[in-house]
Amino acid sequence: MKKIFSFFTAFIITLSLFACSAKPETALTIEKTAIGEEIYAYFLDKVVSNPENYSLKKNSSEKDLCAAATRACKIYAAINTEFRNLGLTLSAAEKAEISETVNNIWIRSENHYKSIGISKQALTKAKTSEAYEKAIFSAKYDKGIGNATAEAQIKKYFYSNYITFHTVCAYFTSSDGSTPLTQLQKNELVALFNTFASEKTTDTEFADMLAASGYTSSGSVLLKKGSDGYPAGFYEKVDAQAVGSVQIIEFEDCIFAVYKESLEEKGDGLYSSFRSACINDLYSLEHEMYIDSLISEYKTDENNSVISDIYDRITK
Repeated sequence: MKKIFSFFTAFIITLSLFACSAKPETALTIEKTAIGEEIYAYFLDKVVSNPENYSLKKNSSEKDLCAAATRACKIYAAINTEFRNLGLTLSAAEKAEISETVNNIWIRSENHYKSIGISKQALTKAKTSEAYEKAIFSAKYDKGIGNATAEAQIKKYFYSNYITFHTVCAYFTSSDGSTPLTQLQKNELVALFNTFASEKTTDTEFADMLAASGYTSSGSVLLKKGSDGYPAGFYEKVDAQAVGSVQIIEFEDCIFAVYKESLEEKGDGLYSSFRSACINDLYSLEHEMYIDSLISEYKTDENNSVISDIYDRITK
């Protein structure tokens, strides 16, 4: 009995050691870089969850979804390689931010990631690669404020694509929004707003004028060209407006009184807050083309059986 027990004990231990030493399977080989099933699963999960972010329809086929995940993995490999080639490093603060981000995601989504075979370590690798891409973008396109030519281009973009103003809006409906105003009521409201119009005033005088009629100014608003939240054409009308004036802008369902501020007079502090966003707007398309050029010649070998298993696991 002891010999039989020893045999089965040894057999179980051998199986355990084999299971512990088994490595995750390779889903892709991109050039000479192996992409494990966890990283592939991470990107496929992102594609399946939000296919529209990858220019796909919600009912896209398995083939299309997996193709998008494969492309994301190629970008992942290219970013990691380029980060090393450029000799870049992450700061202690950036590493700490990655750790905090991963911890927060893991607290919310641990069960989900475990259910589709993604470890916290794999999540950390993916988020680290995202930090690598930001570092590459900054290294290529943010020349620093000491580069006068580059800085002038960024500032020109900011002052050409943002406006700042104070405003008040009234709708041509009852206070609860359920009933349209009569034509007489609408005419009275438009007439009242027209009394706010002024070729020259101050933000304080504008606010006082509104308050005297029972309205409250919005305070200073910074609006980027193309942003949502205002009717079509609103940005263009305010952009063309003279600084220090009040313009009345009427739309089909509402009317605005707008006091135009000077963006330049607000100083570089406001510009500094939006500088990174401007750099992203200016160079994001060029960056995408740069990434495309990195992956364009990549040779990819797919392990179709592993990819199919991952797909089934994520979409079951």
